[in-house]
Amino acid sequence: MALLSPIFERRSSTYNLSSGDPELVSIFGGRTSNSAQNVNPNTALAVSTVYACVNRKAKTIGMLPLNVIRSIDGKNEIAANHRCQRLLNARPNRWQTSYEWRVMMDAHRQLRGNAYSFILYHPGRGLNELIPMDPDRVFPYIIDKNGSVNYINENSPPPDVGDTLWYQYISSNGSVIVLSDREVIHLKGMSTNGIVGKRLISLMRESVGLALATEEQGARLFSNGAQIGKVFTHPETLSDETYKRLKNELNAATAGVHNAHKTLILEDGMKVEKTTLTMEEAEFLATRQFQVEDICSFMDVPLILINRSGDKNQTYASAEQVISIFITHMMSPEFVNWEQCLNKDLLYDSEQSSYKFKFNFDEMLRGDTKARSEYLLKRFQMGSMSPDDVRQYEGENPTGTPEGKKYYLQSGMMPIDMAGKQVVKQPVTQDINDKEPIEGEEK
Repeated sequence: MALLSPIFERRSSTYNLSSGDPELVSIFGGRTSNSAQNVNPNTALAVSTVYACVNRKAKTIGMLPLNVIRSIDGKNEIAANHRCQRLLNARPNRWQTSYEWRVMMDAHRQLRGNAYSFILYHPGRGLNELIPMDPDRVFPYIIDKNGSVNYINENSPPPDVGDTLWYQYISSNGSVIVLSDREVIHLKGMSTNGIVGKRLISLMRESVGLALATEEQGARLFSNGAQIGKVFTHPETLSDETYKRLKNELNAATAGVHNAHKTLILEDGMKVEKTTLTMEEAEFLATRQFQVEDICSFMDVPLILINRSGDKNQTYASAEQVISIFITHMMSPEFVNWEQCLNKDLLYDSEQSSYKFKFNFDEMLRGDTKARSEYLLKRFQMGSMSPDDVRQYEGENPTGTPEGKKYYLQSGMMPIDMAGKQVVKQPVTQDINDKEPIEGEEK
């Protein structure tokens, strides 16, 4: 059960938010980059590269089966009846599926550095729901041995021995709820104090700001007929009334892409001089491509996985290697982060040694028939899967025969302790009375 206002009242009188506090800045809309763009997690998603990177990694986390594994006498099996098995694979709460909850949590972690869910227990029923919390409304703090309260942000020093961790959550109706660290799932990104993750969007503020500014420049460029501008000259001095009339008429006749190639009629000896620059001359396309690569570098996602190709000569084989690297070196650490966070926050102390959470990576082979076939064949040949195991993996019914449950090995193999030893074959002896009679000879 959540603890309420007494602690909040005690610490609120001793803590003031400064103008540079990251928590305060996030509440009031983020910071302005040097490109004069307001950059925060919401505006950053308007950049297609940021959205694609966040979406790619979060969807990968959301699509894989996440099982509770029980270890008994050295054997691992899925704990189908564990309280967390259905929770993390079906419905973590009343309004979200497991996929939706995981995608949301990972998006929070990537964009804001931290993702939080309240662990809601129902008396007598055990763990029942995981309620997501807005990261911008959650404020971690520690209480030290002397009872002093200190807020923790991403730049704070690590806590000391004996400090206890708490979370203040401001709900949508303005009420303040204080939660202990045992009541919160806290999934964090890179952290320098072990408590609060770094806000990636803050670190890449200038890259995102430049991308937003470049998109705005492109939109304005096309709103002006893909031209930087025109200069109109008149041989005489215009009156104010004539100047305003001509200006309005010329703007109406030349502004917008739909007016880019219309014929313009000038009067009284007026002349027009174009100052049009191509996209390449304005270095527009080059800037946009650089920002795509820069953001992908921050987000740790290969270009090909967001439907971009930085290498025009990239082949299918090289693309396949890139995807393999993405799974091995980029997503595997994310899986470990998720697994260890859930182990810490959802398993009781008595369960830590015999239970663990584990993603099933085999699902990633679903779209690659050749790789999946080779994987199953090798496991079958080494005796780690029976024919029924293979059929079950493919979602098919078992054979229903005793042979389908057996495990097979390729012939011609020997135990490792026999390697290098000469096998002496014993001669086959045959009783003379058992030999076959020669044709024409009596037996």
